[in-house]
Amino acid sequence: MCIFSSFRNRFGIFYSLPLLVTFLAGVSAAEEIGGSRVERIGIETTLSQPAKADKIDTEYVRGYVTDTGTMLVSPVNWDRSDWLKAGLVVGATATLYLADTDIRKVAQRNQSSSGDTVANVGNALGDPLYIVPPLGLFYLYGHFHEDPKARQTSLLALESLAISGALTWSVKEIAQRPRPYTGKSSTTWNGPSRKLGDYSFPSGHSTAAFSVASVFAEEYENNPYVPPIAYGLATLTSFSRIYGDKHWASDVFLGGAIGYFVGKTIVRYHTAHDATALNIMPTVSKQGFGLAAEYRF
Repeated sequence: MCIFSSFRNRFGIFYSLPLLVTFLAGVSAAEEIGGSRVERIGIETTLSQPAKADKIDTEYVRGYVTDTGTMLVSPVNWDRSDWLKAGLVVGATATLYLADTDIRKVAQRNQSSSGDTVANVGNALGDPLYIVPPLGLFYLYGHFHEDPKARQTSLLALESLAISGALTWSVKEIAQRPRPYTGKSSTTWNGPSRKLGDYSFPSGHSTAAFSVASVFAEEYENNPYVPPIAYGLATLTSFSRIYGDKHWASDVFLGGAIGYFVGKTIVRYHTAHDATALNIMPTVSKQGFGLAAEYRF
C-alpha cells in the first residue's frame, strides 16, 4: 500500500494521460475535416451538411451532444501526424510538470501591486461568470444588426466553453491534484477519490479562456487584430493563474490546450461545408442523362 502511494504521488500525472489523449481529439478534427476522414467514421452526412449555429433552437442544443461524441471517437481515425500533435502536447505538459516547482518559486518571488491588478483582469477573463454575459451581448448585437456571423460566433463560443469545461472537469475529478497554495508538493496526486477541492489539474480558467479565444480567432481569422488579441487575453489568464498561486504551470498549459483544440474543432464541424463543398448530382438534358459537378469556393 505504501509502495503504491509513493508511486502515485511521484508519477500521478500519468493517471490522466489516457483521457488527455482522448480529449485532444480536436487535433485531428480541427486540422483535417476532409471527406476521407469523415467517411471513415461514418458521419459524412452530419459533417458535410452541418446546421447553421446562428440561432438558438433544438438543432443547436443537440449539437452539444453530437459534437462531443464526434470528438471523443475521432482518435480511432488518427493518422501519424495527429498522434504526433497529441504527443507534443503530452510531452510539453510532462516537461512543465517537472519544472512546476521552480516556475512557482519564480512567480511568487516577483509579486507586485501592478502585477496583482493585471492578474485580477486575467482571472476575470477566464471566469465563465464573466465570459457568458459578453457572449450574450454579442449575440444580441448580431440579432439586431442582422449579422449572422456574430450570432454564430457567440453560440459556437458558448458551446466550446461548455464542452471544454466538461472535459476539463472530468480530468480534474480523476487527477485530484492539490493546488500550489495548499503547500503540498507538485508531485502529489490523490487520484480518483471523494475528496473535494484538489482540482488543480488542469486549469479550468485557462480552458475557458482559450475555448472562447480559439472560436473568435477562427471565425474572424481574416481580421488581423482579432486572433492576436483573443489569444493574448487568453494567455494573460493562464499567466494570472500561475501568478496567483492557483495553478501549476502544467495545469494551465493543458487547460489551454483543451480549450484551444475544442474551440477549433467545433468551428470546423459547423463550417465543414466550406471544406467539402463538392456536390455531384444527376442531370437530365436533351442529350440524355448525366452527372453534374459543382464546387463552391
